[in-house]
Order: sequence, then C-alpha cells, then structure tokens
Amino acid sequence: MRLFESLDAAKAAGFRSSVVTLGVFDGVHIGHRYVLRECLRLAAERGVESVVVTFVHHPRAVIAGKAPKLITSIGHRLRLFAELGIENVLALTFDDQIRETPADDFAHSVFEDILKAQVVVLGHNCRFGKNREGDAEYLIERAGEFAFKARHAKEVSIGRHIVSSTSIRRAILDGDLEAASSMLGRPFAIYGAVVKGDGRGRTIGFPTANLDLHHELRPPRGVYGTRVRLNDGQQFDALVNIGVRPTFKEAPPNDWEGRDRFETVEAHLLDFEGDLYGRDLEVTFLTHIREEMKFEGAEALTARIKQDRATFLAFLAGRHQSVDSSESPR
Repeated sequence: MRLFESLDAAKAAGFRSSVVTLGVFDGVHIGHRYVLRECLRLAAERGVESVVVTFVHHPRAVIAGKAPKLITSIGHRLRLFAELGIENVLALTFDDQIRETPADDFAHSVFEDILKAQVVVLGHNCRFGKNREGDAEYLIERAGEFAFKARHAKEVSIGRHIVSSTSIRRAILDGDLEAASSMLGRPFAIYGAVVKGDGRGRTIGFPTANLDLHHELRPPRGVYGTRVRLNDGQQFDALVNIGVRPTFKEAPPNDWEGRDRFETVEAHLLDFEGDLYGRDLEVTFLTHIREEMKFEGAEALTARIKQDRATFLAFLAGRHQSVDSSESPR
C-alpha cells in the first residue's frame, strides 16, 4: 500500500485513474468497511487503483476546537486499510486551509485533478468542504460539473441502530466490548508503540511492554486477556493491565478527564522472550478478567497475577475446546 502525506506528494505520483473514497474512518467499523469494499469493487471492475483520502487527526479538533478520542489512530487505520486491500492512502492534516476550501474546489483539485477519479464513493455521513457543504448528494446533483461519477454508499445498521463511531466510543468507555466488537465487525483492539516504563514488572517476574496509544481510546481500568500481534506478524497471548497501579501510588478517579496522563497500558506477553522497545503492537481484547485492585504489596500482587494468568489460560483452553468441538464431524 502506498502512503501519501500531502497533496503535493499525491500529485507527484502521477495518478492516471482511480476510484476514491473520503472519510476519517475512525474505527474502520462495518459501515466504513462497506464503503471501502465498494471502492475496491468499483476499482477492480474498472481496472484502476483504489484510493482512500483520510485525515491524520479528527477534523473536529479544528472545526470545534476539541476532538473525540480516536478509536483507531492513523497508524492503526493504515494497518486496517492495508488488510482490506486498499492500494493508496492520502493521509492529510486537516487545517484551516482545508476547512475553508469550498466543496467544488476540493472536488476539482483533489478528486479530479490530483487523483484522476472515475468514481467517488462517499458514506452516508461523509461531508467535506467549507461549512461541510459537500456530500454524496451534492456531487450527484452536480454530476455534469465533474469528470467523475459519485456514488452514495448505504448506511449500515445493527437492528434499528445505525452503526457509528460515536456509538462505538460510548460502548468502549462503558466497557461493553462485545457491543463495540459487533459494530466494528471484529474484536475490539488498541494499537500503540512500546515505550520505556519503570521496569517494575520485571522485578516481580512479569515483564511488561508499556504502550503509547497515540491518543487512541481505551476501555475502563482492569485486567484483560488479549491477543497481541507484533508488526512482523508474530502473535502472543497476553495479560494487559489498564490503570494506575494503585498498589504503588495513589489512584485518581476512574472518570477523571486527565486519566491518560496517569494511566498506563501494560502488556505481559505469555511465552515471549526478547526486547519489544520501539515496536508497534496491536492488542485484541478477548476477555475481561477483573477490575484493577490495590494489594498489600508486591508479593500479594504477584500472587494475584499468577491467578489471573491461570484464569486466562483456562479461558483459552475452553475457547480452543469449543472451536475443536464445532469443527468435529457429526
């Protein structure tokens, strides 16, 4: 997958023809995936390249002065785009210039002149241009003004509810990872780079990788059983603790607005030996084991982590047995 981080870089690539879609695609949820797969389908039909135009940060940071926490950071979204088969991504920094660009000008300069779009596919809630005047219907109504056709991808619902990034954020914050996963179309995951911690985990026999999530949303404090994938494709089962380590220091309230500055995300990879510093990890949540707790000291904490590990291993064994049973001949 090719990545372009500016309009100039995309222009220099010399696109000949493409099918384009636009959006933040935060979460890359089942609604987004419908749009992305429609983009891929139309590109394959026409024998041209697929292009996703997205934004590094949420546009609301500029439009409203404050943006929601991202479900998926730009690095995480790029990984998910690549897995779907997207060939090109134009990742722009949303700024005042983009905000003030009229929809017609954006469509002509980006979709038409730079990306040479044959078709532009937009989701039901996708808007662009000054005052958010541009959307799929806007382009369809002005079909004669552009060298490309516009398609309006349908909305996706679960039951009576339209899938949205807002609903997924709410589910994650509430700890309802099952609901979040159903809307994402895959198990909920976080993505981050391993940074240096204080090394306390190693001193009690459970070395951990401390993750910088790059402003991704995290579920409530607690211990979780997860599956970790390294950037080289290797995967390991892991215990993950999200919290403030109350055994060793005073804990601020769980709903405190500044929680990100004090909370850590620590992953203990089972059966792994080596140095993870500087590597990117994707952490997929499988089960919630317990709430974060304060212990009498390091010895009591170590005993509980051993218990958590046993609980997680039992969960994995039951999961594997269930899969084996479902696949056995009847």
